[in-house]
Amino acid sequence: MATTTITLSSLAPPARTLTASSPESYSLLLTTPLSSSSSRINPASIAALSQAEQALFEQYGLGAQRAVPQPFVHRAFEQHAAKQPHAIAVEHASRGESITYSELEVRANRLARRLRAAGVRPGKRVVVLCRRSISYVLAVLATLKAGGQYVPLDAQSITDEMLAHVLGDCQPQAVLCMREYAVRAPLHAEGVQGKALVLEDVVQEDEACQADARRVRDLSRTDDGVYVIYTSGTTGMPKGVDVRHRGVGNVISGHPGNVGMKPGMRVAQLLNIAFDMCAWEVLSSLYNGCTLCLRGDRYADWLAVLRTVDIVISTPSILLRHDPAAYRNIKHVIVGGEPCPQSLADSWARHTQFNNCCGPTEISIANTVQRHTPGYPLSIGTPIPNTNVYVLGRDPADLAPARIGDVGCMWVGGVGVSRGYLNLPEKTAERLRPDPFVCWDGRGSRPMMFNTHDLGRWRADGQLDHCGRADDQVKIRGFRIELDGVASAMASCESVRTAVALKVGDQLWGFYAPANVPHAEVRRATANVLPEYAVPTQWLALDKLPLTPRGKVDKHLLRGMARPEMPTSTSLPDLRAAKEGRVEPAPGSPTLSDSSLGSAGSL
Repeated sequence: MATTTITLSSLAPPARTLTASSPESYSLLLTTPLSSSSSRINPASIAALSQAEQALFEQYGLGAQRAVPQPFVHRAFEQHAAKQPHAIAVEHASRGESITYSELEVRANRLARRLRAAGVRPGKRVVVLCRRSISYVLAVLATLKAGGQYVPLDAQSITDEMLAHVLGDCQPQAVLCMREYAVRAPLHAEGVQGKALVLEDVVQEDEACQADARRVRDLSRTDDGVYVIYTSGTTGMPKGVDVRHRGVGNVISGHPGNVGMKPGMRVAQLLNIAFDMCAWEVLSSLYNGCTLCLRGDRYADWLAVLRTVDIVISTPSILLRHDPAAYRNIKHVIVGGEPCPQSLADSWARHTQFNNCCGPTEISIANTVQRHTPGYPLSIGTPIPNTNVYVLGRDPADLAPARIGDVGCMWVGGVGVSRGYLNLPEKTAERLRPDPFVCWDGRGSRPMMFNTHDLGRWRADGQLDHCGRADDQVKIRGFRIELDGVASAMASCESVRTAVALKVGDQLWGFYAPANVPHAEVRRATANVLPEYAVPTQWLALDKLPLTPRGKVDKHLLRGMARPEMPTSTSLPDLRAAKEGRVEPAPGSPTLSDSSLGSAGSL
């Protein structure tokens, strides 16, 4: 692979492209101070822009600056354990289990001592192989106390092949697993054997001998790693994303969307433990003194949790399966991880505070947030504090700011930027570059920005629209088509709850739910928005779109359904069995419907 030397001068935007010519932009400028000596922007990077354009660039793209007095989850947890020792920290109602802050503090301190004795400290990683459980939360907290970086793996869905890959890639100092998974073959391979601690056994042994429960010496620094999240591996073997304390602390202490978590609040834990939004659920609850409410595997367990919590952090696809009117107890909803339908945001925002967020795994959970108002055009909002979002040219080499209203590639800078990918320096260099826009005095590490590969555009009101993926553009019959744009057009049909467009072979397929909406009706709605060449020629209607274990629409399973020989109706279990090598959620999981998929056909 060719090596390119990047200099700060080569990163500066080469041309004047941002415009403040619209009346809306000028009205905003009337209340916005222009760039001055106190500006946070590097003047050389935007010298080609007019003063008005510079003001817009700074006003829209730079999040507020604020101090994060406590960036460490484990330290905040310790403060709550001292103030409210008898409060419930974690509750798993479907299993009749719970643990108080003081009990969790004692167990975590004891386990942290074992980890420190095993050599865990900053720079060392601990694989956590669990299912959703109190044991999982214990393992995470103990790893942080020991100064390590936890690597969460969902034991119910990860294959032995993938487990072996992760263990070899991250080279853990220790492995924490539940008893039922201790027999997994990769844990007994050369280089890993002897590193595993069985959580249930450790807790019993420590309790029996009343092991030392004092805290170990805290060695953590803000630039140390807090966790490694492995991507889903949809384009090959998964990549480990190396995330720091400072980025996670910035999100969970800042309450994006003004959620304002407080002690005594109840936070739902719905998501797969290997998903970075699960870190938001778990870590924000512990950080803020709340009760984390774990769901079980049955659909009834989902309902039981949702009816007793104050705060829900979820993907839109999960919420599509629930009626917001049934959950008047929920005070705040945060969604992210995938595009959110306008209709979903409107329906939930009528009953609760609804926050739409955006942020790839590489940007510490979230980088923008919008508190949605029903009927107002949905966006991904504005940058969260200590975060900068730039809409630049579509070509990765084009770092000129895009015009207001024009679509460009979104880059993100600030404290949330991760350290990149484990053991993949070339891949890291492709996505991470020195940030040419912010001032840097040469002290400390150079500020970096990350190419999200998401497309976005600034509105005149300063809100940011998500416009799909730069790598989601396909070519059909010679025409370039944005798949997310096709899905949005399909969803403009009032009866459609959710939609996905995919290229399968040389055909454009449209998948939507629910199944009782006629193809012709969806096609008409789509054709009213898009040119004929961008309208799907193949259609598949489903009761519900299938989800991955992480709660996102399972596009790989949908591609497997897109076959000419597809029966007009079939059951989801049959389709799952037909897809070779697919890892399924635990039996009884509501992430996939067991009802009829509906009908397949073409127009």
